[in-house]
Amino acid sequence: MIERYSILIRGGLVVSGSGFRKADVAIKGEKIVRVEPKLKMEEAGRVIDASGKYVMPGVIDGHVHPVYEDDLGGASLTAAHGGVTTLIHFAYAKPGMKLIDTIKQYQEEGFKKSYLDFGIHGTLFDPANQIEEIPSAFELGITSFKMFMAYAKLKWMTDDYHLAKAMDLIAECGGMAMVHAENGLVTDYFEDRSLKKGEDQKAVFLKTRPDYLEAEAIFRAISIAAVTHCPLYIVHLSTARGVLPLQQAKAEGQTVYAETCPQYLTMTDAKLQKLGPLAKIGPPLRMEKDRLALWEAIKKGIIDTVASDHAPKAKKIDDSFFEAPYGSPQSETMLTVTYDEGVSKRGIKPSRLVQLFSENPAKIFGLYPKKGVLQKGADADLLLFDPKQIYTIQHQNQHSGAPYTLYEGRKCKGKPVLVMQRGKILVEDGEIRGKPGEGKFLATKITKVKL
Repeated sequence: MIERYSILIRGGLVVSGSGFRKADVAIKGEKIVRVEPKLKMEEAGRVIDASGKYVMPGVIDGHVHPVYEDDLGGASLTAAHGGVTTLIHFAYAKPGMKLIDTIKQYQEEGFKKSYLDFGIHGTLFDPANQIEEIPSAFELGITSFKMFMAYAKLKWMTDDYHLAKAMDLIAECGGMAMVHAENGLVTDYFEDRSLKKGEDQKAVFLKTRPDYLEAEAIFRAISIAAVTHCPLYIVHLSTARGVLPLQQAKAEGQTVYAETCPQYLTMTDAKLQKLGPLAKIGPPLRMEKDRLALWEAIKKGIIDTVASDHAPKAKKIDDSFFEAPYGSPQSETMLTVTYDEGVSKRGIKPSRLVQLFSENPAKIFGLYPKKGVLQKGADADLLLFDPKQIYTIQHQNQHSGAPYTLYEGRKCKGKPVLVMQRGKILVEDGEIRGKPGEGKFLATKITKVKL
């Protein structure tokens, strides 16, 4: 009896972390059932012609803040248009809030609103009162926990005592710590000193948050993680100096992962000076030498993932720079701009992008091989990417609730043209086909993996 496929994707180049191959992808229900050359069209309910296109695993965006202009529904909608099929959200347990209650609220909102499958990171803004809840979070499928080494004035900063206490407990439970690595107290001192001098805060934004303070915090986090035997994930690496302690820790065999973001790979402080509050993000956009160093770290395998840090805020260019919040919309544009900058302009191989965007995050967060790869038995999460299509990014063609994009007018070569999750078409011909609430919650599991 002939096995009938739900969908057959024919004629494309299948991209994995190890390279390309000419193959068709057969899907039955939610799963991939075959990845082989020249499968028969008559055995499929629908045939999709992928000639001239890359067939890639769906993007896993492991750094999303769905608490501003995009909630879990809006964040998943805009991300889907950019080729993302899985999101891992930060559940904001602000001071005075319970971590477990917050996680449950995010899960419920995701069940109702998310177009995409989603996981959750616990986010401790008040670790002194939230650390004891960490073991209970594991029972809900949450195994990664973020803390801030910055933002002391906002009372979000985790001091070294509680960083060690949290890492000790996270390691005992089999999880992973994640840190925003900047020295918060010294940063705040430099900012206060500058304010007393009456300096233009936009002009000195980078000087009040120097690269040394990211590198110092990364080294400190690595050191505490080493003595507590806790796996560590550094979010949004932004500096050349920050690469050095990561390189050393990896060489010594420590379980530490590094993430950067498309904004640090494509922009510098010059963008901040032009767009002011719109480009105010933390850590800040850096210098050209930092941007180039991050690309070198990608080539050398020091950086493991690229994620969006999607934090869409309702900002205007003429807002007060000092009062403006941190953050920018990034999830929808992330694959396109990174491909354009990395592959089209720098000769990075598409297979390396598949590692950074799909395979590595799936492995780090225990979703592999269900997610992050195109092979028999995996979820049919994939995208067709047209490497020749020229696409100009404008706010009017984006789907975030944020009133702007940092990439306004950027002409990119390469764009996702079809996105599929678990065998269903999510985005086709620029239109959303999926529905809110179709996303499933994904429990994460942290294991030491070789990337």
